[in-house]
Amino acid sequence: MKEVEEVIDRMLANKPAAEEISLRYAEKTAVATGEKLKEVIIEQLLGSHREPVTEARCPSCGKRLGMKDYRSRQVVTEAGETRITRAYYYCADCQQGIFPPG
Repeated sequence: MKEVEEVIDRMLANKPAAEEISLRYAEKTAVATGEKLKEVIIEQLLGSHREPVTEARCPSCGKRLGMKDYRSRQVVTEAGETRITRAYYYCADCQQGIFPPG
């Protein structure tokens, strides 16, 4: 909620005087705020995958995976592009790296 409030505060920080606000200005501000809020919500929901998965298994051989590090990836969603960072795992036997859904 704090991030949502910050987005709204930033969008409204430079608003003109009430008598100068046009329908066009109100609409553009609302749409821009909505777009930014979509980005924040997606980042927050996808960010929940940052925590390591306790029982990550290789989809090929079924063996337990070891967490290697955190990796970032640019993803395209219905709400636009965003960068997510998630735990990255590696299977020594299959020599494959994956981002498990967790």
